[in-house]
Amino acid sequence: MFLDIVLYGNPILRKRCEPVPEITEEIRTLVRNMIETMDKANGCGLAAPQVGHGLRIFVLRDYIEHEDGKWTLAEPKVYINPKITDPTDEMITDTEGCLSLPKIRLEVDRPTQITIEALDLEGNLFKEVVEGYNARIRMHENDHLNGVLFIDRVDAHSRNQIEPQLRALKKMKR
Repeated sequence: MFLDIVLYGNPILRKRCEPVPEITEEIRTLVRNMIETMDKANGCGLAAPQVGHGLRIFVLRDYIEHEDGKWTLAEPKVYINPKITDPTDEMITDTEGCLSLPKIRLEVDRPTQITIEALDLEGNLFKEVVEGYNARIRMHENDHLNGVLFIDRVDAHSRNQIEPQLRALKKMKR
């Protein structure tokens, strides 16, 4: 089932999410709906608060680069109660956007590599070391679980330039 995506200005986007105490059928249904919503909206990641749920869950599809230089998206992955550790000191700047902030894209600095630990949909703990754009996606989605948006990670000049768009989004009230 396609879920409504919460837009900038909705207070849930600024709240720290609660851990998932138990993986129930309700959680599994939410995750399936989040994946469907992410795919329908042409996103590569989606966090629970973006669909109105204050839970520490996000879903994503990794980017896979092929030898011919073309990119495809992998099968969806689920991260429940994720923890990011060991970010590299080395940073890389790249463009980010967000389904909750449509049509806004800005350059954001992020570590080049992270370690992430989370539960999968069966409740199994897993750990990954991820780099590049796939690390960026995890950091972006994990930020949502802490009430942080990618626009909070840009310089004041960039933020001031998008203020009219942010005001317009707030008026949309979704």
